[in-house]
Amino acid sequence: MKELGKRTIQISIALGAIVGLIGCGEQGSDVETGTHDLGLSSINGLSSINGLSSINGLSSINGLSSINGLSSINGLSSINGLSSINGLMTTSGGRKTISYLVKCALAANDTLVKADQNGTNYTFAGGIGLCPSWKNGGVSTNAQCMEGVSACMMAHVNTSGVHVPLWLDSNDSAIGWGTDRVNYPMQEGTFFGDILDTGTLTNLSKPAVTAPVAYYCDGAGYPAGASGVVAGRLGANQNGAPYMNPFGTGTSSLCQTFSGANVGHFSNGVGGSCPAGSNSNPSQGCPDGYQQLTTASNNAVWQHGITVWRNNNYTPVFDTGYIYTIAPMLVTTFGIDVSGTSSGSSVIDYALSSGLDSTKFIFAANGSAWHISPKSAPGLCLDAGAGEVGTGITATSCSSNTASQNWMIAPFVQYGSFTLKMASPPSDSTTGRCMRVSNSSTSSGTPMVTDDCNTGYWSEMYAIQAVGTL
Repeated sequence: MKELGKRTIQISIALGAIVGLIGCGEQGSDVETGTHDLGLSSINGLSSINGLSSINGLSSINGLSSINGLSSINGLSSINGLSSINGLMTTSGGRKTISYLVKCALAANDTLVKADQNGTNYTFAGGIGLCPSWKNGGVSTNAQCMEGVSACMMAHVNTSGVHVPLWLDSNDSAIGWGTDRVNYPMQEGTFFGDILDTGTLTNLSKPAVTAPVAYYCDGAGYPAGASGVVAGRLGANQNGAPYMNPFGTGTSSLCQTFSGANVGHFSNGVGGSCPAGSNSNPSQGCPDGYQQLTTASNNAVWQHGITVWRNNNYTPVFDTGYIYTIAPMLVTTFGIDVSGTSSGSSVIDYALSSGLDSTKFIFAANGSAWHISPKSAPGLCLDAGAGEVGTGITATSCSSNTASQNWMIAPFVQYGSFTLKMASPPSDSTTGRCMRVSNSSTSSGTPMVTDDCNTGYWSEMYAIQAVGTL
């Protein structure tokens, strides 16, 4: 295959939300004013290899179906292709979704200008160029457009609502084959399907498939993770998860090894070796990606998937416009809960099914650390106090000068979880301490305490999920 110049694009979009892939109403208030670009911060340049560097952070809160004012039958610039008076263009979260859609579809030298229901114009910047013809024309029967843009959107979905540096690799020339295995050594997985259509996909010659369908399969770069977790990030085991693995779980169902579906359909870049401890077949090497994937349940062949590569080490960036839950991996049906609205309120775990605002949190950057505040009392911040072993965590009045309110959040990549560590070590510790469920209890109402950090403790690992917008 002809080698193309790589375009390195750092996409720093104010975190977007796909509202549920089958569509629903937008959440939160619209605080935007004026005309602005929700998307472009890019550095373009040529390199001797293909592929695309990107930043994800699209949460699975909003949707792309036709009830949200989006249609592939008409061009995005027309009122019948992307409505100004209903659906995605009418809310802040929806417009963030559109910013990702345009970034995936249009080229870096192009933009889309659309008005909202109030007549305010918004400019969305192109970036990757997987379907530039969608700007002015219908693309409903174009598999490269419908599947390619869908895969691009899915590759940027992260249910924890956190920006993660990615390397994208694809059969489509807008991205191309080629990897950067120094900075992105781990093959996370491949995303494919069609989240832009609804109903039977006869338009794409897949009459047995009913859209929207959002698929992924695990890459060879990670040991098999917990069942239902997209390797390296949160995903299929969470509420409202947008995608599923049609090949099952375990090492026999990786993209590379699922018998009959993908084997033999590797990219031309098979020569590289996978990292130690990966699940690749040594005789096959570690391919850049996959030219096609087949879902046996509906006999569908997908030729426009996107393979994601990444690094185990990254600094998560949370979005101040999102609301999050923080669930101990020990019992993921529980979440951290602030027991009151006054300073000094204790922090416990409590059933997330309650939907209480005290189990929902806002993250605010404080230097390189984070302040974490309950939605029920945004003037309070989680406070580790003296930080001694067993110290109960409370919520106290927020102050940028209170060191015990500063939390460093680090990923535990294989399971898509995070640790919450004190940014400043207490007097009797040289390394800081972590938030933990006291005594590793699985009972509701258990207090959260500080303890020596140990990534082997499920009681110190947390699933962080974006559940709404402010």
